[in-house]
Amino acid sequence: MQLLLKPDSIKADFLSMPPEEACGMSLLRNNSFILALALVAGVAVGHGAVYTRAAVTPLLAVIMTLSLVGVSSDVFRGGTRLVRPALLALFLNYVLLGGVLMLLAFLLLDDTNLRAGYVLIAAVPPAVAVIPFTYKLGGDVPFTLVGSVAGHMAAFVLTPVITLLALGSSLVEPRQLVMALLQLIALPFLVSRLLRRSQAVIRWLNAYRGALLNWGFFVVVYTIIGLNRGALMTFSPVLLRLGAISFIGTFGLAYTVYLAARFAGATRQGRISYAVMGAWKNYGLAGAIALVYFGEVAALPAAVTTAFAIVNFIGLGMTIAVKPTAG
Repeated sequence: MQLLLKPDSIKADFLSMPPEEACGMSLLRNNSFILALALVAGVAVGHGAVYTRAAVTPLLAVIMTLSLVGVSSDVFRGGTRLVRPALLALFLNYVLLGGVLMLLAFLLLDDTNLRAGYVLIAAVPPAVAVIPFTYKLGGDVPFTLVGSVAGHMAAFVLTPVITLLALGSSLVEPRQLVMALLQLIALPFLVSRLLRRSQAVIRWLNAYRGALLNWGFFVVVYTIIGLNRGALMTFSPVLLRLGAISFIGTFGLAYTVYLAARFAGATRQGRISYAVMGAWKNYGLAGAIALVYFGEVAALPAAVTTAFAIVNFIGLGMTIAVKPTAG
């Protein structure tokens, strides 16, 4: 089933960023390198995470704002032809990925906080990085853009509902979840629309947004990993189960979705986009909510899954990515 949209029907400013930023020619602007560096730093010198912990929530708001600035309002003008790809993206990200994570968490884990960590991952929208990830892997960017916007809009209903149904009202305060979503999704969206009114701001962000996003992600990933470095460095049956769940939710689903889409007759660009949408959640958002409302243990699933997701992106780049043609 082919669901590709015409590239000129939906515009995203990040596609016109400078070549060195888009291609990650410099290590200091290469998101894979910076995320891997954050992972290593969190494990090696993670004791500094206690000082950066308070910065995670405001940093995520800034990251979301910068990401949404690159999304043109034209995405909301596609009409009914956008419904089908939006529904497919919601199915892949919330039903398939979210369902698999929650099912495995309740089957393999006994600790309520660890279960809560995976429920939060399942309940949050797609990662803000799915759009640049899709672009760098050579996928169908318009589909991912529509899916990402749909996922974030649906989060205001799905995130509280999924969390409450899975964990119960005794563990979750709905008002707190809604406030977190307002701070980390709604407010950044409104600010991004205001910033897009200034062409000078857009030009400046097009030049520096990639670096700002990468290093913002560095602090978030470093903090989540660093706060859980003790658990990550101590082998245990529980950590092995966490690793199994996170591996299936990243590598397993990405390649399963890719192969299933291939058998269904989707284009290669489409297959890549479906794999990305079916294997990436906003782990930073899930980790931040877990830290604030459940404690460090509940953030451990986000830390483990983040590590697998980083390696998964690198692996996809070496296996299924569309390679640029010479000349």
